[in-house]
Amino acid sequence: MSERITPFDPNIPQEDVDRLFRKLADTRLPEIPVVPDAGEDYGPSLAWIRKLYNIWLQKFSWTTAQAQISGWKHFTTEIEGLKVHFIHEKARKRGEEAIPLLMVHGWPGTFFEFQNVMQPLLDPKDPKAPVFNLVVPSLPGFCWSQGPPRGWTLQDTARMYDVLMKRLGYTSYAAQAGDWGHWVIRELGSGRYPSCKAVHTNMCPGAPPEGYKMNEKEQKAMDRAQWWMGQHLNEGHMGYAVEMRTRPQTIGTAFNDNPVGIMMFIGEKYNELADANLGTATLDNEQFNHDICTTLSLYFFTPPSIMTSMLCYYNNVRHEKYTEFNAKSENLIRVPLGVSTFPYDAFPAPKAGVETTTTNLKFFRDRDHGGHFACMECPNEIVEDLREFFGAFYTA
Repeated sequence: MSERITPFDPNIPQEDVDRLFRKLADTRLPEIPVVPDAGEDYGPSLAWIRKLYNIWLQKFSWTTAQAQISGWKHFTTEIEGLKVHFIHEKARKRGEEAIPLLMVHGWPGTFFEFQNVMQPLLDPKDPKAPVFNLVVPSLPGFCWSQGPPRGWTLQDTARMYDVLMKRLGYTSYAAQAGDWGHWVIRELGSGRYPSCKAVHTNMCPGAPPEGYKMNEKEQKAMDRAQWWMGQHLNEGHMGYAVEMRTRPQTIGTAFNDNPVGIMMFIGEKYNELADANLGTATLDNEQFNHDICTTLSLYFFTPPSIMTSMLCYYNNVRHEKYTEFNAKSENLIRVPLGVSTFPYDAFPAPKAGVETTTTNLKFFRDRDHGGHFACMECPNEIVEDLREFFGAFYTA
């Protein structure tokens, strides 16, 4: 096995870019909803669908997105027979103080999800603020990372990323994640990987212990999780997950060369799980639109990633088992843990719930706004929390 680290060119050929927008322009959207009064009861409204479609087709600039993506240093390496794509950027100054930070995305995210927080972490304006060296990989099967073999779990990915960090020369490091990335860094923070010294997550599913009396805000958080998961045979918001954890090749093929299919399957999550009360997290915000359309484009430009990315759902813990899984002794986070929770996340767990999933909670901040895509929606808040937590609790 080669341990070579190879520079990678993330530029998309112009003929592929032209083809995307040609296919978008040639798509006919439905003229009428599934039932006359559908609204958003059966999926995003046709008005929302048309709005996102027109933004992607007419207003989005892939040239701008490509310049952003190409502005970072991209690499690949082979670990356990799989090609791993990642960004590796070092602190712009005070490099001897820099904290090596592994940042792990989830679904339907990509490495681009961290775009809005990377520069301030690398180059803070405050000379006293912690600085970071950043390692931002694509999960196996996402973008330019090779799809995993049968049965590959997020715990396997954790093992791979520990090798990656050591291969880059980091004998100790920290990690941050949300969504599926949470279970990668949960494993890294279990104590089984001594080089991982502290972890921070913006999604940490956990149920308060039996008999715990929740306050109004905590109850709202648990109600939000219940709204998301639904009840047996009435799991409206879970339809996407049920498909991915049962028939990923069926729907993966359907979406593979279908930009509007990708737009609907992925875009729906940004419609449901971003904080619509934030001006920064709606289709009226240019930055939010740019970030979504860049993500959609990346999935289209990197086949079969829309299909292979679904294996996260096929091979790992089901949503209704999240809190039970996290509370098992072998899955507890044992290194210093920091948690930032946002009210419009899928699982905005209260502190008492988070405490059941760790032996070492050192930092908990319950934000009053924001959703599932915290690094996109609330970059200033995430940067603030990462600096405060890792600055206090990461020790090389």
